[in-house]
Amino acid sequence: MGVVSVPGMSLEKGVLRRRGLIAVAVVVVVILVIWLVDSLWPKNQFTLTLRSPNVAAGIIDGAPVKLNGLQVGKVSDVKSLGHGVQGVVLTMNPDQVKGITNSVEAAFSAGNLFGVSEVELIPHGGGDALRNGEEITPQLPITDNTVSNIITTLGDVNNDAIRPHMSEIMNNVDLSTSAMLPLITALGTVAQSVQDTQRLSTSQTFPVIARVLGGADQTVSSLLPALSNDFEFQPVHDQAWVANAIGTEDAISNHTDSLSARLEQILNPSSVKGLSQATPVLVDTLTPLLTYFPNAGALGIKIGQLLDNIRSGMPNTPNGPVLNVNLSIDYPAVGAMLPPVTFQVVPHGTPAGPNPGGSRPSPARSRAWAGHRWPSPPILPPRPRAAARRARPRPRRQGTEHR
Repeated sequence: MGVVSVPGMSLEKGVLRRRGLIAVAVVVVVILVIWLVDSLWPKNQFTLTLRSPNVAAGIIDGAPVKLNGLQVGKVSDVKSLGHGVQGVVLTMNPDQVKGITNSVEAAFSAGNLFGVSEVELIPHGGGDALRNGEEITPQLPITDNTVSNIITTLGDVNNDAIRPHMSEIMNNVDLSTSAMLPLITALGTVAQSVQDTQRLSTSQTFPVIARVLGGADQTVSSLLPALSNDFEFQPVHDQAWVANAIGTEDAISNHTDSLSARLEQILNPSSVKGLSQATPVLVDTLTPLLTYFPNAGALGIKIGQLLDNIRSGMPNTPNGPVLNVNLSIDYPAVGAMLPPVTFQVVPHGTPAGPNPGGSRPSPARSRAWAGHRWPSPPILPPRPRAAARRARPRPRRQGTEHR
């Protein structure tokens, strides 16, 4: 179809060509200006590259990046960094990632039920602040929690664990079901017997059971305050008692200076070996002693009674325990030569009574010390036989005198 010329509006072909070229040039210039502005204009974005040996399926350009569940950016590039290391470039809003450090943890996760993959960032305390354009290797390996990895894992489990042992699993299920059949049969028999012997209908027994349960509820409700009072008993929560218990346990069981530690030091292998060698000797030594003292138990009881009597004869005084002694001499001649003396026996380690100057204490002070004064015996004339014996000269021995 040819060009139809309209009177008054006809243009030459050269004019039309020039106008078309000018329009195309204007469109190209506009597009170029827009591209230059978008490229050269400063962008408010934060770039971070994650180094990982593997990249999950679905982590491509445009995959969302989330921080604590909130989308803060997207994946702008996935590239190889060499030596088997892949780099995932994340472009994020800097206002939303303030305070993030190089201790951040990363994971490839499934963003929704349809399996769209995303990069999940989990911040942790510590570390240094990240810089724009920095490349980091997370301290923990990047985990792959995408749907594709889950399906792959299930396939591996099926191929390696379930399928090779499916016949054995089915056999075990069959054996277990067969073993449960007698129990199921017994339960059915019991239910049938209950139905055959039941005299009261369920509508009559259930209200009784409900009343019993209601009474049990009231009983428990009344017991709870008593249990609460027992729990709130103050001595049970006494921190001093708890501290003493902890200290006692520590004194028994710590590994430095406790009783168990001392026993471990004493009962070392050499001591145990020496004890095993000395035990037969001790048995051989103690066997005759047990034969010679068949009533050793009764003898021990008597010794204990003697010690109790000695303790009861030592009253406690301001100067310590004192042993009261009452000594009587039946020889008049010896008694006549002894002056009245009162003494006290003080156990070792207690202070002695007041005795200034080292002189003998007076009878009154001696009585205050719980001592007893010796009675002075009467002076009797010597017996004649004894006087004659003293007057008789002694015969001298013949021979060598020994001194």
